[in-house]
Amino acid sequence: MSTTSRIAHFTTPSFVPRAPFDDPGADVILRSSDGIDFHVYRVVLSLASPFFKEMFTLPQPPSEPDVPTIPMAESAVVLDRTLRFWYPGAEPIAMPTLDELRDNFEYLIARYDMQFIVPFAKRQLRAHVQEHPVAVFAISCRYEWKDLAREAAKRSLSVPIRDVCDSPRPPHLNDITADTFHSLLLYHSQCARVATVPTSTLEWINRSDETPGANCTVGGGHSCPHDDRIWNYANAPGRPLVAWFAGHLKRLNATLANSPLARLDSPEVLTLAVKQMAACPFCKTNGFERLAKFTVALQAKIDRDIDSVELELNF
Repeated sequence: MSTTSRIAHFTTPSFVPRAPFDDPGADVILRSSDGIDFHVYRVVLSLASPFFKEMFTLPQPPSEPDVPTIPMAESAVVLDRTLRFWYPGAEPIAMPTLDELRDNFEYLIARYDMQFIVPFAKRQLRAHVQEHPVAVFAISCRYEWKDLAREAAKRSLSVPIRDVCDSPRPPHLNDITADTFHSLLLYHSQCARVATVPTSTLEWINRSDETPGANCTVGGGHSCPHDDRIWNYANAPGRPLVAWFAGHLKRLNATLANSPLARLDSPEVLTLAVKQMAACPFCKTNGFERLAKFTVALQAKIDRDIDSVELELNF
């Protein structure tokens, strides 16, 4: 087989539009930047986009063919993906990537003013908020979607914001101003400040039998080592904590300073405390249960306090 035939054999065929964009009865053609024709209906375009509605109201020259052709700036692949995002009867594409969504929004909302897709667009974007909160925040701010921007900003509290600053800059940050990104950093800092308070003092919780290590001074003359600091409770005078629990609070404080909404019940957070409590005959009998209840109470306290922090957005 010759070199020429081998190359021809592996050449990717031209893009061919599939239904409904191959309808011979359509009354307008959208021609992609690479010369592929999409057969569509002007009434659908007019209802969807003020851009096209105004275009079709303009007087047409006598020489205009019965089925006019509109040159588009998008390639065939991009135009197909963009049309399938909203066109009636079109089989939707698989869940778009974040970059594909961003491009779709730029074409459909910014360029063609298709505001009707905004609720659907936000639902699609929300599917990425867990994995890419800062990128979702940036895209949401680009379109002034405050509700989704606030949701994404709160989700970003689960990860160290410095990871964003230390890694290559995500392209989505080009969509927002430095002032908007500073608002996110300030929000992260304020939330870290309130999240670390409950691990610096226990005055928000009652001392009881449920507090980890609270009664580790009885039975067999054995007790855990205690730290030197006096900790006050909401309902009890100050006293030292068992050392393993004091160390756990210190580690929690460092974690929350970086990630104000970190999962406090994750193995990474709890493993060392569990290992240390197991060295005490008293604590190992009920320490994990008490630690679990304390963790739930602490997480709820942090959630309430963070809800009181306002994200300032200048739009």
